[in-house]
Amino acid sequence: MHEYGPYGELIEGIRSSMKDALDRAGYGEFDEEIAKSIDTSKMFGDISSSVVLRIAKAKSLNAGELAKNIVELISKPKYVAEVSQKNGFVNFTIERNTYSRDVVDFAVSEEKIFSSKAWSGKKAIIEYPSINPAHPMHMGQVRNVLLGDGIANLHERAGYKVEREDYIDDLGLQVAEVIWGLSHMEKIGITFDSNKKFDSMIGEVYVAVNKLLEDKNIKDEISQILVNMEQDGTYESKTAREMAENFVKAEYETLAKMGIYHDVLVWESDIVRKKLLDEALDKMQGKGIITKPSEGEYANCIVIEHSKLGDLASDFGGLKEGVKVLVRSNGAPNYVAKDIAFHMWKLGLLPNSFSYHMFMEQGSQKKPLYSTGAEGSQMDFGAADVAINTIDTRQSYEQAVVRLAIALLGGSDYSEKIKHIAYGVVELEGISLSGRKGTWVGYTCDDLIREAEEKASRLITDRFELSDAEKAEVASQIAMSAIKYEFLKLSNEKNLVFSWSRALNFEGNSGPYCEYTHARAERILESPGAETNKEMGENYAVSQQEFDLIKRISYARTVLEKAVRECKPNIVIEYMTLLASEFSKFYETTPILKAQEEGDKSARLAITQAFEKLMAELLLSLGMTPVKRM
Repeated sequence: MHEYGPYGELIEGIRSSMKDALDRAGYGEFDEEIAKSIDTSKMFGDISSSVVLRIAKAKSLNAGELAKNIVELISKPKYVAEVSQKNGFVNFTIERNTYSRDVVDFAVSEEKIFSSKAWSGKKAIIEYPSINPAHPMHMGQVRNVLLGDGIANLHERAGYKVEREDYIDDLGLQVAEVIWGLSHMEKIGITFDSNKKFDSMIGEVYVAVNKLLEDKNIKDEISQILVNMEQDGTYESKTAREMAENFVKAEYETLAKMGIYHDVLVWESDIVRKKLLDEALDKMQGKGIITKPSEGEYANCIVIEHSKLGDLASDFGGLKEGVKVLVRSNGAPNYVAKDIAFHMWKLGLLPNSFSYHMFMEQGSQKKPLYSTGAEGSQMDFGAADVAINTIDTRQSYEQAVVRLAIALLGGSDYSEKIKHIAYGVVELEGISLSGRKGTWVGYTCDDLIREAEEKASRLITDRFELSDAEKAEVASQIAMSAIKYEFLKLSNEKNLVFSWSRALNFEGNSGPYCEYTHARAERILESPGAETNKEMGENYAVSQQEFDLIKRISYARTVLEKAVRECKPNIVIEYMTLLASEFSKFYETTPILKAQEEGDKSARLAITQAFEKLMAELLLSLGMTPVKRM
């Protein structure tokens, strides 16, 4: 059978039969347009093709007449009961019973239906969340984390070997401000409380320092700390690294609550220490990409002139300046310079000269997290086929500089391997979140999880009869599904306003709704009377509601591959929601355990089993735990 099961065989048959018809009609040059033209959104049949409309437009022909001619030339492929045309669309009606039986059998028998081998043998580095160690992760940054994790999970299901990386900026201005604050606790009016979670305490220091930054003397002192942090072995560099390591450990306590784990931490200070930045700058200088002006505004800075980047990216439109500074006149490199070096390493353009050591064990699973460092051994990190970064839209310009610099260094083949997943900002019912201003207080990721579990517990108590132990477990699972669904439901680039009323809604378009439909199917399958064989007999007549659900199940692998190609978990969210809705309609209109005929019960239990299995895989693919009882 085709790798995609009956659906793959059906689509392949349609493509082949249409290609043959176009060749016979003298339009063979449009063969490649066939695949792009196929649509499963119920245009006029179960599957439609608009290729005739494309031909008619290109050749100035009547689409209706041309479609009639093409339809007459098409040989019906397997699973197709009828071929027709309407308004220039070529429409295929599926032979309902045979297709349904084969789809359900395939779904139940396959080890994983929501998976693909399309990118087997390829390696993907997914970088997230890369939060500066200056304040705890707030709700605005949760989107970064969940997008990165969702994209990583989906890439794994599509065959990629996935390396989850977290880039730690332990040399940035924010860290310098924190180091200054820790040395002037009395001046900033804070007493360090060791009983507080370390990242929250550091966040308080960071906010307090920023309230004093009108003082020029403080700014100058912080600038000197920033320079000293870049020098290996200084007090400032050691203090910054020690603080950042403790901060990261606190952050990973939070990530573990969300079931999110990484493979390796790459530290900005190690990029400098291991001379990767120097090697990158040497390569760029050798290619004439960077210059060091001796006079003017950028005297003694190392800069990239936009004119050297060839065709300017759209991200550069309207910029007043024609250069991007990589290294300041005081010798301190900025984020973009180190990010160029980092991406050269990611793609194998620089040697893997890092040393790695075990940093910590993550969560109850004790998953190892490795880290670059001064000591350790060589490991097989880096050198990927694709490098994906989740960074908000405000960094689009900087990311474009990185991609274009990589293109000049390694060619367009390398720059095309870099994907910047730009995402819109997050607000909580009109509240803008800022790490510097401290508006994150009360809206950290820890606060979000705690509030979600409290609200979910109250909702579950009102709706379901569960023991206290069951209630606690289900509340935790529902809370996390509510958060992840709400943060992933929109296309990446759109701004998101988080709403509890939408997130914790059991009626539809939410994580709890999808979880509830899964739990309902699970309960049916475990009920007395469900022990019968679960299979669709040859004589079983499939209803419209059943067929709509089965068709939706059959699309699973194509949905996965589309989500991976576009790096958009919301595609899976939309599919999962439609699937849940189709199952609800099936459940409400079709007796399952109370079916009058044994063959009907067997068939409907098979459909339920196929749905339950796929829904569980979909939930897992987005980091949600399938709830078994509600």
